[in-house]
Amino acid sequence: MDTNQIVVVTVIVAVIVLFVAAYFGVKKLREYKKIRVGKNGEKKVSKELEKIARKSANRYRVIHDLFLPLYDKTTQIDHLVIGKFGIVVVETKAMNGEIYGTEKDQDWANVVNEHKTRFYNPLLQNKTHIDCVRHILKKENIYRVDVDSLVVFSEKTAILNIPRKLPVITMNLLKKYFKKPRYKKDNNVDVDKVYEALMKYRVTDKEKLKQHNANVKEMAKQKR
Repeated sequence: MDTNQIVVVTVIVAVIVLFVAAYFGVKKLREYKKIRVGKNGEKKVSKELEKIARKSANRYRVIHDLFLPLYDKTTQIDHLVIGKFGIVVVETKAMNGEIYGTEKDQDWANVVNEHKTRFYNPLLQNKTHIDCVRHILKKENIYRVDVDSLVVFSEKTAILNIPRKLPVITMNLLKKYFKKPRYKKDNNVDVDKVYEALMKYRVTDKEKLKQHNANVKEMAKQKR
């Protein structure tokens, strides 16, 4: 191989390396942006729930970003609102564009500028969270606590094309949602006892949390 051929091969290899690096760099950037948008969405909902809790006539306690054990893994709950009425388990979705889905669909669709992606039905996702909460309350001998599901789309540009009867709302309706009569009722729930029971099982082990994040990323890849 002469000098010119070596130069050509070197240039080709360099271009390939740069292309691969750019591809994975863009991919990582997109993943980071998605995570950041999701976290910002959770922060928006967190702030609004804290305001609702402070202004509530019936005292509420709120838990954010709660990791709980689920079989040999963990599950993450974005927000829990605990009051005399019971518990609301809140799942936050930070998505723009149009959202399509029904209660029975395994996956929902998100359409942005005619680009369609699918994601796991957040109501089914939240059902897992609710089952986990109920299991813990039962272990702590806490019974007769109503546990509701609520999905909140935090972005202003989200357009929901789903049945209105479902507990799925946009951010601007969150305050109004908690003004429903059912959340003003006193069902004799011991708020502090429920709060302490859930916090008792909070997962803080870094390795378990790291594995949870890896599992979430793997599931997200499968939905692309």
